[in-house]
Amino acid sequence: MALAPSITETLFAIGAGPEVVGVSQYCDYPPRAAKLPRVGTFLTPNLEAIASLRPTLVIGLGGSSDLRETRALRALGYGVLMVNEDSLTEIRASIRMIGQRVGRESAARALLIQMQRHFAVIEDRLRGVPVRRVLMVVGHQPMVAVGRGTYLDELITLAHGSNIAAAAAQSWPRLSLEYIIAAHPQVILDGQMDTDGRAKAGFWERYPEIPAVRDGRIYGYPQDPTLHPGPRVAASLALIAERIHPEVFRRYAPRTAPNPDRPAAAARAEAGD
Repeated sequence: MALAPSITETLFAIGAGPEVVGVSQYCDYPPRAAKLPRVGTFLTPNLEAIASLRPTLVIGLGGSSDLRETRALRALGYGVLMVNEDSLTEIRASIRMIGQRVGRESAARALLIQMQRHFAVIEDRLRGVPVRRVLMVVGHQPMVAVGRGTYLDELITLAHGSNIAAAAAQSWPRLSLEYIIAAHPQVILDGQMDTDGRAKAGFWERYPEIPAVRDGRIYGYPQDPTLHPGPRVAASLALIAERIHPEVFRRYAPRTAPNPDRPAAAARAEAGD
């Protein structure tokens, strides 16, 4: 049983999908997972729903390991595994741990190798590309940004970006517009916008002194998979890299109109191209 989207994705990616009997209410990938029974979230698991499904193992996130419900699961005799996913290192470790616990060690190793190969493809295409100052926001009211100590901050760095919110020394800092203007971001990745940049575009047009606004480098991004740690972090790197350095990937764009939720670089990363 999986209590977070990343855990569900990992189980399916290593071939354990048929053994999953229940998922969290936020699990929607792969499509087969959306058809499974819902058992709450990793913060508020539904103990009655879990018990009715009789899982042999419940996998949740480490931040919930001290919850009363988690302790209750252990007391009831259920196997419980807690993993962490705040950084790329932790994401890789969680895949290894899940693979070991469900008897899919070799599949987990193969998945990690495939993920690293996808990372290498993107990193190779960015070789020699200059770093750009980046602001990545997940909300406007308040203005919440991706900060230091998150896997998204690591992805920005790997995509040859310099995260202006990292100076706040918080994982999800609240930034003032005065700070953003003074930091001069060259690229803004705004989770409140559509992936084609239409929604909320007027918000940033009020601040033409920001280089990203002046140069038209404001992009939306799909929350799935970008905000989902797990096996698809390489696709998330491709999404972020293509927005920070679109000129690098333009020559690889398909001749047909791309799906804005799945840019060319992300599609190639998932395909192993």
